[in-house]
Amino acid sequence: MSVTGPSNSRFAIYLIPPYKVARAVAEIHRMLRKQFGFIAADQFQVHATIKGFFKKTEGPLEPLVERLDAVFATQRPFPVHFNGVGSTNLGMGLDIFRIAGGANPEMVALRERVVDAVRPFIAPDCDFVEEDLGQPFWAHITLAFRDIPLTMQDEVLDYLREAPLPAEPFVADTFHFLEFFSQDWEGDWERTLTWRLLKSWRV
Repeated sequence: MSVTGPSNSRFAIYLIPPYKVARAVAEIHRMLRKQFGFIAADQFQVHATIKGFFKKTEGPLEPLVERLDAVFATQRPFPVHFNGVGSTNLGMGLDIFRIAGGANPEMVALRERVVDAVRPFIAPDCDFVEEDLGQPFWAHITLAFRDIPLTMQDEVLDYLREAPLPAEPFVADTFHFLEFFSQDWEGDWERTLTWRLLKSWRV
C-alpha cells in the first residue's frame, strides 16, 4: 500500500451506499453513457464524496491510513435521506445532504473530521484543493458531472423523470479510501481514469 516517492495519483474518501441504491444509480450511469455519451460518473464507484480528490505529499501512506482509522474507529452509523435531484454548474446528483429540513449534522461532522485527518497530507501543489475545500460541502450521489454541458442539464433532468431514482432512506455505515490514476490530470482526466480500493471501513 505504500507510496514513498513522487506520485501522479490522487486519493479520496467516499461513503458507499447499500447495494440496492448503488444498483439503481449504476443503471442511470449506464443509460446516460449510452443515450448521451456522458462517461465521467460511470468511471467511479457509486458513492457520496466525503473528501474529494487530493494529491498526497511524498512519503508512505500508513500514517494517513492510521489517522483515518482513528476517525472511523469512533464513527457510528447514521441515517441518510434523499432529497431529490440537485444540480450545480459542475453537474447533477441525488441530494443526500439534508435531513429534517437542514444539513445532516452527522454527515457534516464526519466531513470535518476526515478533512482534519487528511489536511496535513495534501501536497502544496494539489490541483484539486480549490475545487474540493474551496467550495461549500454538498453531500450527493453523482448522476452526471464534468462532461455534461450546462445547456443539456434541463434535457437530462427531463429524461431522468422515468429513471428508478432511489428514495428510501439508508444507513451510512461503509466508507472507502481509494487511489485514482489518470494519464492527463491537467486535461480530460475522466477519459483515462482508473482506481484501486486501498481500504474500507464498516462502522
